[in-house]
Amino acid sequence: MDVKKIIVIPALVATLGVGTVIGATTLLTGNAQEKKVLTMQEIEKKALAVVDGSVTDIEFDENRYRSIYEVEVYTETEEYDLKFDAYTGKLLNQKKELRDDDEGDLIENNTSTTTKITKAQAMEKALTKAKGTVTKVKLDNGVYEIEIIDGQFEYEIDINASTGEIVKFEQDIED
Repeated sequence: MDVKKIIVIPALVATLGVGTVIGATTLLTGNAQEKKVLTMQEIEKKALAVVDGSVTDIEFDENRYRSIYEVEVYTETEEYDLKFDAYTGKLLNQKKELRDDDEGDLIENNTSTTTKITKAQAMEKALTKAKGTVTKVKLDNGVYEIEIIDGQFEYEIDINASTGEIVKFEQDIED
C-alpha cells in the first residue's frame, strides 16, 4: 500500500507539471500570434487584390473593441472604401461609389509626374522625425499626409511627394 502511494504521487506531480508547461506554452504562443497587427504594406496588398486600382489612403483605427484598417482605392471610374481586420486581414466591409469629375482631377494630380518618392519612402522619412506606429498615410495634392502614434503623443507629418522634404510637423498629446 505505501509503495503504491510512493509511485502514484510522483507520477501525478510529474503529469501536472508537464501539463502546466504545455498549457502555458500554448497560451503564450497563441496570444503572441493573435496579437500581431498586420503592416500597412500587407493591408495595401490585400486591398489591391480586392480592387485593381490606386490606394490613395490607408488609416489604422483602434478602439477598445476592434482594430481595423480603412483603405480608399480609386479606379478610373469608381472609389472603393474597404475595411480590413487589422489582425487577420479579413475584408470586413466594402463600399463602391462612382467618382465625380472633381475626384478624377484629384487622382490625376496625386499620380502626376511630380510624385517622385513612394509611400514607403515617405513613411521612412516621417519615422526619422518621430518614432512610433504609422496609423495613416494619404497622398493629397502632391503631399503625403502621415500620422504617427507613440504612446501618449500623436504626430502629423507632411512630406512633399516631389522632393521628400518635411513641409509640416505637428505634435499633440493623444486623447
